[in-house]
Amino acid sequence: MIYSSVKTDRSFQQNGTLIDIPSPKKVSIIFNPISSAGNTETLAYEFGKFLTHHGIDVEACESEKKMKSYKRIAADIAMRDLLVVVGGDGTVRKLLPLLSKTDTPVYVVPGGNESLFARSYGMSANAEDLLQAVVHGKCLEQFYGLISGNGIQGGKPFFIMASMGFDSLTIKQIGKRKGPINDSTYVWCGLSALVSLHHPTVTISIEGQTVIDHKSGYIIVANSPAYARNLQLVPGASPSVNELVIGFLPGARRQHELIKTLRMLQHKPAGLPLQYFSGRNISLTLHAPSYPLQVDGDYFRNRDIEAGSTIKFSISPKPIRVLIQPCLYMAT
Repeated sequence: MIYSSVKTDRSFQQNGTLIDIPSPKKVSIIFNPISSAGNTETLAYEFGKFLTHHGIDVEACESEKKMKSYKRIAADIAMRDLLVVVGGDGTVRKLLPLLSKTDTPVYVVPGGNESLFARSYGMSANAEDLLQAVVHGKCLEQFYGLISGNGIQGGKPFFIMASMGFDSLTIKQIGKRKGPINDSTYVWCGLSALVSLHHPTVTISIEGQTVIDHKSGYIIVANSPAYARNLQLVPGASPSVNELVIGFLPGARRQHELIKTLRMLQHKPAGLPLQYFSGRNISLTLHAPSYPLQVDGDYFRNRDIEAGSTIKFSISPKPIRVLIQPCLYMAT
């Protein structure tokens, strides 16, 4: 369906199914050593020491580069009461299928440049906040998205969004770099993307019905409103609802990126004339030329989507459990 009007400031954290779990006694901590300034390992062990001091059994390990590598620790994660991730949205994304399969709750300590997942739920790098969540034992059931299609084996997960446009061109540049990523990396890669900015030409279908036919513009498929929250690019998306929202800005130009930058600095909505559609199944066919796709802040599969390919976005059949702060449910 198409949105005639989109609600703003939607508090998706409070809309999901709230469940009680026993206060976690066995915790696994997974950290991404290259997130942000590369201090996640130190932070992970500080959290582990803190939780151990409070009588909690803790194991810590590095994150894996490939999703399939997590299969070897799936049984260990299933035996734990909680998985704590110290890293960014890319680290969380790779763990989504494992979290869904095991029903192990997750809490994320922000360790990336954006860490949209963590900040959406009020999660912080304060160990006391994590302890409060552990003691209260409240989880939200949240859905995530899946990407499939030409040349894609299985459904590749995402939690926040996938997009094609200035941001995906920027992420492609960042994906070529080695080592820790910081704010200056985004600035320089963003300038390079702006100089070479062009947008994909696509056909978009929702539940088999064509809604955009051979048009060029910026595209964002969202499961959450967290991306560029102040700009409110897709405010109607919610992981508490088992459907996705796609936003399309026809004829996107460089001035739109300048407007977004200005509004971001002003902490105001972008106010761009995006067209919105929602559904459980979204198909996107890319016409020439090939184009990069960014997914939760990562260059998708480290290769562009080839011209003529159709990629499909769908909602996960089973939600994950997110351990939340007491303030999120006490306010309801």
